[in-house]
Amino acid sequence: MSISALSLTDLEPSSCQDLRFILTDFDDTLTWEGQLPVATLQALAQLEAEGIKVIPVTGGCAGWSDMIARALPVDGVITEGGACFIGRTADRHLTYSFWRDESEMRAEQAHILTQVESVLRQFPRLRLARDQAYRLTDVAIDYAQDVKPPAVADKNACLAALIAMGLNAKASSIHINVCSQGYDKFSMAQRVLRDVYGLSDAQQQEQVLYVGDAPNDESMFARFPLSVGVANIVEHLSIMRHHPRYQTTQPGGLGFAELADFVLLARQA
Repeated sequence: MSISALSLTDLEPSSCQDLRFILTDFDDTLTWEGQLPVATLQALAQLEAEGIKVIPVTGGCAGWSDMIARALPVDGVITEGGACFIGRTADRHLTYSFWRDESEMRAEQAHILTQVESVLRQFPRLRLARDQAYRLTDVAIDYAQDVKPPAVADKNACLAALIAMGLNAKASSIHINVCSQGYDKFSMAQRVLRDVYGLSDAQQQEQVLYVGDAPNDESMFARFPLSVGVANIVEHLSIMRHHPRYQTTQPGGLGFAELADFVLLARQA
């Protein structure tokens, strides 16, 4: 499709009638300028009250995602780029389901970390993300979270170097995330929707909407017909192969709240 996505107003309200799940990136999709807007929190609560399950799908660390699953009105969190699903039971206990055996993934993480540290010596402006100690499976390189101004040129060169080494590396709006081969946001989302919630592939196409803001959301944009980018995705579209079908007028969590308002109104029609 063209770089210009359709407006939310082009989304047929009837498409929202069967909607049961909203899967969403977190940083710069639910948050904006590093914070969770009040309007976003209200939108999450309203969607939960309407029976729509929201599941963040994030490259953020497992420690952060554990807090999200405990503190926010969401149904669970797919964390570290698809490595693990943190689910929530009816009595609000958390369960962890890894893509592969946890000990195997932890061993792979240690090997990846050694490789990443060797590459980082070439890029003094880049550094391991502050939350690296709270990651269970992947390695995150900060280029725009605490690195100010964002080191975009170094990010692009580092990402290319990591990929040239055969590493599975993708860029979010703040980090480069490096993880084991064999999974991404979509593969774990598909598994969770099928095994935890009982959705067939056809039902996933009809009952799930995805919203994101960055290149590491491409696997989701490519496979979910109902896909939305918040307004700040515009800065990344030129380097992305797969784009969201629709786009909000507001950025980050304000755009998510805009989307939630549209969905809730459409379901009342």
